[in-house]
Amino acid sequence: MTGIVTKVTTVRVGCRPRVIEINEQPWRTTSAATIRLSGLREGDIVDLDALTLRIDEAEQQALRERGLALLGYRERSVSELRSKLLEDGYPDASVHTLVAALERSGLVNDERFAESLVRSAAGGKSHGRRRAAMDLATRGVADDIAHAALDEYMPADNEPARARQAARKLSRPNERVDRLATRLVRKGFSPSVSYSAAREVLSEADTRDSIHDLSDL
Repeated sequence: MTGIVTKVTTVRVGCRPRVIEINEQPWRTTSAATIRLSGLREGDIVDLDALTLRIDEAEQQALRERGLALLGYRERSVSELRSKLLEDGYPDASVHTLVAALERSGLVNDERFAESLVRSAAGGKSHGRRRAAMDLATRGVADDIAHAALDEYMPADNEPARARQAARKLSRPNERVDRLATRLVRKGFSPSVSYSAAREVLSEADTRDSIHDLSDL
């Protein structure tokens, strides 16, 4: 059976998937990369069986290249990678197969991803445990994996010390306790830990200033 490719359109404005229309009827949804690789053009006269094979082959290649590109950019969770690929317009079954293969190869691993995210949160980002836990949940990391990473790299009993460290970084000249505490809460520390850390750090600063003033006498 033959047909004419009458249109290749987006599902809706701002979306990545493309809809191939044959004889002015929706025929198949796929990714923009698949369309490019297949060389399909509006106005092409096609055999539908041959076109199916052509799109299948291009789609599998585009899907793998996209998955590897996403992982090459940064570490991702299984759920995050799957969502990104589905957003691009790849079929659910194909995405599931690819992600499972990438898991088996070790290229995507939720335990490694969770450890990486939590180490970053505890280090340069100066986030609290609650913020790190929320970030892991948002990215679809299972609770047991998230808790293991948090307990290893951001143990709850060290939260006050991390909050004080973050407070020293965030503190500004003539800082007020409530404002500093608010910034700590936004970083993911609990209100009680945030206010305690803000008071301690600003008290330390006042003490240092007093000693400095006395040394000038």
